[in-house]
Amino acid sequence: MKHLVAKIHPADNVLVALTDLPIGTPVTWDGVTVTTTEKIPAKHKLALHDFAAGDEITMYGVLVGKMAAPVVTGGLLTTANIKHATNAYQEGQHPHGWAQPNVTKYEGRTFLGFHRPDGRVGTANYWLVIPLVFCENRNIQVLEEALVNDLGYARRKSYQPQTHALIELMQAGKSVEEILATDLHSAEVDYQKPKLFPNVDGIRFLSHEGGCGGIRQDAQSLCGLLAGYITHPNVAGATVLSLGCQNAQASML
Repeated sequence: MKHLVAKIHPADNVLVALTDLPIGTPVTWDGVTVTTTEKIPAKHKLALHDFAAGDEITMYGVLVGKMAAPVVTGGLLTTANIKHATNAYQEGQHPHGWAQPNVTKYEGRTFLGFHRPDGRVGTANYWLVIPLVFCENRNIQVLEEALVNDLGYARRKSYQPQTHALIELMQAGKSVEEILATDLHSAEVDYQKPKLFPNVDGIRFLSHEGGCGGIRQDAQSLCGLLAGYITHPNVAGATVLSLGCQNAQASML
């Protein structure tokens, strides 16, 4: 037999219509028969007993609302006659204990690092170029194309040194046989330019799709993320690009 209604949890005091129920339709669940007093659309709820204003509505076994107006048995529950309500809650308390490890074996030991003004120490020294708004992404790309290679910070691409060696062999007038006989893997080829600033490990150009067009909280979250990058102990400093009209202002950063 096809069920017309369902009771999700044994403690619930409402039924869920599984199909449209006309007025006067008798429905039965767990031996209890209720007759609809009005049309109940599919997926809507009907009362298992008479409700007075202020009575609690239980569904899924928990409090989901209270009656804003009386409803008789078999009546329809809607946003017009109920109001939101939930059970009380409290935050759980989880005790946390931490024991300081024994670090005596590391006393007096040192490493090559970078002391930062706030007392932290980095193991690398990077410079960042960051936009405050996505409109600057194109400028970030142009700066990266213009600076990275000539400053000596381009990442070597696969087979680029071998390609450069082949070009030099061709320009030198070598024959096809001589080129094919050249061991490119063992050739001393270094196509990457030396770093202009030896104390800087690299330049990183970051881009994103935020900074404007959203709510102020989005801009605050973005600035918090960017500030985290800039203040990382492995970062010496940053160049920040701003249009000036975006939500993510320099003052916020």
